[in-house]
This record gives sequence, C-alpha cells and structure tokens, in this order.
Amino acid sequence: MIHPPLLIYAGARQVARVESGTTLGHTRYSVTDALYRQVVAAGIDVRFGYKLTGLDMIGRKLTLESTSDSKEVIVDCSKAIVIAADGAASATRRLLVSEGAKLSPGRASGYTPTRNDTTPWEVNFRVLVVDAARPDEVPLDPASHSIYNGFYCAITGPPNKQKWVVVPSAKKEASHADWFFLDSENPPPEAIASLRQFIAAKIPPLADTAKYFSDDELRAFFTRRRFTGSLVSLAPLHYPYASSNTDDIDDDAESWIVFLGDSAHSVFPATGEGLNSGLDDVLVFTESVLSPAFDKGKPIDLSAYTSIRQPDVDALTSLASEILSSMIGSPIVRATNIITMIVSSIARKLRLIGPSEAELRYGPNTAT
Repeated sequence: MIHPPLLIYAGARQVARVESGTTLGHTRYSVTDALYRQVVAAGIDVRFGYKLTGLDMIGRKLTLESTSDSKEVIVDCSKAIVIAADGAASATRRLLVSEGAKLSPGRASGYTPTRNDTTPWEVNFRVLVVDAARPDEVPLDPASHSIYNGFYCAITGPPNKQKWVVVPSAKKEASHADWFFLDSENPPPEAIASLRQFIAAKIPPLADTAKYFSDDELRAFFTRRRFTGSLVSLAPLHYPYASSNTDDIDDDAESWIVFLGDSAHSVFPATGEGLNSGLDDVLVFTESVLSPAFDKGKPIDLSAYTSIRQPDVDALTSLASEILSSMIGSPIVRATNIITMIVSSIARKLRLIGPSEAELRYGPNTAT
C-alpha cells in the first residue's frame, strides 16, 4: 500500500510532489489472476485459445478462430450483448470499423464511431527488480512512489512478498536504445555494464548498483518483454447507436456491443488511471445497465452507459493526451508545457486562476 505522494526528481533534486492518493501496488499478473479467480467462482464459463476474426453486424454473430487448429466457431449473439474488453489493440473495435464500412450508409452510420483515435506512446518500458537487498535495505521511501529522471520506482506485491521495482524507458532514437532494445538470454558484458551505469546515473540513491541488483537480475532484464501501447479514444461506447443518418436500421434494432476498459480509453502509465478507469467502467455499467435490467425488469439499454460514462472518458483521454505530449512531444511542445506549468503555478499562488487538475484530483497539498 503506497500513500501519497508521488515524488519527481531531476538529478538528485526533488522538483515536484504530487499528492496522488493511496495506491495499491500490484502487478498485471496479480490483477489478472484475481479477476480470473472471481470469474471462475461466479460460475462463468471461460474459454482460452480463441481469437476474434469476424463480426457480423446485422446477423449479430461473432466468428472465433481456434489458435490451436485454426477451426472457426460461430457464436450467435442475437439474444446476448457483447462486452468488448479486449484492450487497446481491440480486435472488436478494428472489426467494427472495417465491417461497418461495408454496410449501406444508413446502417453503417449506427456502427461508425464519431471518434476513433489511436496515438502510439512511442516509448517502451521494461521492468527491473531489486533482488540483492531486502526491501527495507533500499534507500527509497516505501510509503511513496517516485520518478527519478524517467525511472519509475515503487514497492509492489503482497505484504509478505514485497519487492522494489524500477522501470526504465526508451524511445527508438534514445542514446541508450542500443542496449535497451536488446533481446537476449546471454547479453554481452558491455550491455550489462551499460545498464548498471544507466541506473547509477539516473537513480542516485541506488548508485551502488552491486548492492541492489545481482548480475543474474541484470541479465534477466534483457529477457523480459518490453511493453508499449497507445492512447485510445472512442465515441460512442455502444453500437449500434441512434443517429440522424440511421434511417436504414430497423426500428426494433437494439444495441448489442459495448466497449469497456482499454478498448475504449487506453491511457498512458503516468496518467495513473488505467486500472482505476476500468473499474469505474464496471461500476457505471452495473449501475446504469445491469441493475435496471435485472433488478427492475427493464430492457437492457447500453446507451444509458454511454450517456453517463462518455464525459468522464473524454476528460480522461484529454488528460492522458496532455501528459503524453509533455513526455514524447517535440522539444518545442515540451518547452511550452514547462513554461505553461510554471506560469500557471505562479498564477494559482496569486489566485489569478483556479486549482490545477492535480489539485482537483488529489487535494490542495499537491505541489510542483
């Protein structure tokens, strides 16, 4: 459990403090495992080893292909709804656009997003674990998380298995890209040495890297999957939807596809709202769609979800876009963002403008 704040450093000097609220440190595996256990306990039938390859809009059917023998399975969804929670690279969203374009103009309009923006992060991340020292021997504050010169540092895991992780990043044109993007089970000594030097330069408290990272851990770094992603901004969140051009859609046609999670609004890690926003989706979907249908006997109305959730999703993606541009934008964009931040900070202290986005989210003690 990490309590505020998020500390940001340039060199060894703290340059910002963000009151980020209480954060539960976790890994992607731990979250996925917890969700899977809940699903199984609820008696839901889980099928692995299939990928979505076809989407029949009018017939309300899905085509799935087995990854083991390439056999196709047709799923009739005429009496079901499809919850597309298949991530930032959503196959459902891709097929929605490509198959919808094949329909007549009237029908296609109800399946055509009014916004379907995808912006690559253009930066990759890789995880490194502090394995040569106990968590309490690491000279970092376990009650906060920090960013040291682009390295995210935090303690994560359950109480009895906590570990410090540091997460370096790189763009393809970065000066350290030559070793960062190396994939090897037997990395050359110079790559390991470069990694050690990079850690020492970027995270001053861990400059004596031999005390915190074993050679085996540094070698393992080059075997781990790099991860990147994209910002995704989708509107509306359900399909088909009523529009002024949906004259070819039958009067009794009802929405049957809804997008939740990263498939609708993937953000950037520094936004700090990836899992949180997905949980918000589930809560709003339950309260606006499932509860009225199952508790009150009302028809399932996916548009109710969009009407409530879309404004928040749009605000979130706007925030994520600003954060991403401040990190990977051109030098002019980054400089402009810094100048804007400084001027805005002075203006807020003089009470010429209202609170910042961070202050609205986390409270008046947020400081930069």
